[in-house]
Amino acid sequence: MVSIRDVARRAGVSHQTVSNAINSPDIVSEATRAKIQEAIKELGYKPNASARRLRSGRSDVVAVGISAGAHRAPSPIFDAFLHMLAAEANNDGKQIMLYPRIDEESELKHIESLMEQSDVDMIILNELEVGDTRPQWLMEHKQPFVLFGRPWNIDEETAAKIPWVDVDGYSAIKEMTHRLIDAGRRRIGYIGWNTGTGTAINRYSGWRDALDEAGLIINGMYEGEPLESWAIGTVEAMRAGEEAAAELYTRHPGLDAIVCPSDNLAVGALSSISHIVKHSVIDGNPNVNILSRPVLVTGFDNSAIAKAFSFPSIQQPLDVVAKELLRMTCDILAGQQVTADERWHRLLKPQLFWRASPYDEK
Repeated sequence: MVSIRDVARRAGVSHQTVSNAINSPDIVSEATRAKIQEAIKELGYKPNASARRLRSGRSDVVAVGISAGAHRAPSPIFDAFLHMLAAEANNDGKQIMLYPRIDEESELKHIESLMEQSDVDMIILNELEVGDTRPQWLMEHKQPFVLFGRPWNIDEETAAKIPWVDVDGYSAIKEMTHRLIDAGRRRIGYIGWNTGTGTAINRYSGWRDALDEAGLIINGMYEGEPLESWAIGTVEAMRAGEEAAAELYTRHPGLDAIVCPSDNLAVGALSSISHIVKHSVIDGNPNVNILSRPVLVTGFDNSAIAKAFSFPSIQQPLDVVAKELLRMTCDILAGQQVTADERWHRLLKPQLFWRASPYDEK
């Protein structure tokens, strides 16, 4: 095993100078640091993590909550994000700790337990609800944290002190809905989440505002029916998407497109539509609309299932999200203050992948 003395001999300095270069680099000249870094790279030296943690009083652990529940579908996208986050953490000499989150109260109790045992340096919160109290609680208890998502319904002064990274799902869903309208679709339903999270409301708003901008909503009515009848809120699961799509088509047999805020819901909706096509009769009436012009379903995440089923979807820049969350983590732990600027509040633009149906109007 390579030791600090081996590095010192290779660099031609004392082992104390090597230690200073690692733990207090500001007191070592740039030229000396460069020599030491070169020796570390050549020898493959890795500083003793336990000793470093003992000196710094830090755990080098970043905790992330993952949702648990019988009605929640596995998320391949969140799994991919966790892998990216773990890789970034490893590059910064940190580790990711996962804990199950069921509700706000139990999560805060778990975080409090971790704080009492000094088990974590940083918390990454996600799935923020409107009126979420977790950020305020963490600020009051002086526990460093960053958000994957934005704080919703928090006063501007408090929000300015909260670091966050989010993806602009509102604009992406709005752009996707406009693409459907441009493709000749005029009876566009929405299957979303009933969770009450800011993300759920934000993505629904993108669909609604696109229809409004296109002049399709008149006095709250869309295609002669209340706008609310064209949208269904449900849980994040393929089966839920199936049931919601069947309900939407029952309400509106002329339905020709469905916008979904996730690929899981989109695949469920596609399965339901496929079943309707196969049987081709609803309540004894021939399903002329679907047989002549299939319902076009769109998703969000551009996961493997979106590519396999070849439906339009939206890809989040999760690699950038992971990098930014860890950058903020390192900066906060280094003592930098959060300010109200883009460096601490990052809204990232996703990419739309349009996979057009051959039935689309040009």
